[in-house]
Amino acid sequence: MKLITLNLIAFACAIAAPHLGCAQATCPATLAVEQKTSAPAPNWTVTFSGYNTAIAGVTIFEGPPAEQASLMPDSEQTTDAMVFQTWKLAKSGRGYWLQCEYANTTAQIYQRLPVNVSRCDVAYERNVRFGGEGRRVVKSVNCE
Repeated sequence: MKLITLNLIAFACAIAAPHLGCAQATCPATLAVEQKTSAPAPNWTVTFSGYNTAIAGVTIFEGPPAEQASLMPDSEQTTDAMVFQTWKLAKSGRGYWLQCEYANTTAQIYQRLPVNVSRCDVAYERNVRFGGEGRRVVKSVNCE
């Protein structure tokens, strides 16, 4: 039900955006990453796993991420299958940034959120994690 509501809100913003100034941000589901390395010695061979770089984490910052002012979610709700986190973003002269983190890579991306974004919602699968990394599978990210 919540996912349907979020989709309807996103649809309404898309229609109304030219007139009402709706702003929205989300993380791409995957990230294309090229890795380079060299063998530590001639008797070693380098190979790559080919695992996907699926979205595996989200951080909201007040101010640029380099300043490390990450925010804790304002609320977290848990069901049998999902974990829902919400950040409520008051007006800030420093601005807010959305950082997207991915499984199977150390690469991260971030962007400054539009000034009229006042809320970010993230939904994780509760009982599914990326192997070895312990990070949850992100189902959706929506900042509006």
